[in-house]
Amino acid sequence: TERRQKESPTMRPILLKGHERSITVVKYNYDGDLLFTASKDHVPSMWAESGERIGTFNGHKGTIWDLDVDRFSTRVLTASADATCRLWECSTGKCIQNFPHRGPVRGVAWADGAQMFATISDPFVEHNAQISIYDVSEDSYNANNQDAPYPDTPRLEIDLPKDADGKRVNPTNIVFLNLNEALFVTFDNGSIR
Repeated sequence: TERRQKESPTMRPILLKGHERSITVVKYNYDGDLLFTASKDHVPSMWAESGERIGTFNGHKGTIWDLDVDRFSTRVLTASADATCRLWECSTGKCIQNFPHRGPVRGVAWADGAQMFATISDPFVEHNAQISIYDVSEDSYNANNQDAPYPDTPRLEIDLPKDADGKRVNPTNIVFLNLNEALFVTFDNGSIR
């Protein structure tokens, strides 16, 4: 048994020093060599395997609830309480585009192929919670508009009405399934749709 213990790899913690408030999400990229974090301090970060912070994404004015990095680690999406989702260039930290919402954005997910993404937003004032699907394909790219190279209006919006008891529903997480043919959404009341 002593010999077997020496051969097995050991896990070691990575200490991330940089966020000023509590962390809300931690995700590895597809290759597992970069770590992405978001927190209540408004500044998502990118880290090396060693725990060294190698980049930040500055511009949000509210808590970052979720983020997602595309398959090749070229673009990052962030979902924020400031009622925006932002698309970032991973290598420079530059904000490519801001996608405004009606309420706080709780979740974001790339579709397979990174040609579109989905967001979930909380109910706000008279607006129900909502799922929004955005197109960020090469066909929709407009190089002449540096402020908004992609359409900033969703190609599809799905309203999430109140439940049978008349209570508002708050989505908590979203994921694309079945080669982008379905969405999996979880809610704070324990339901899944």
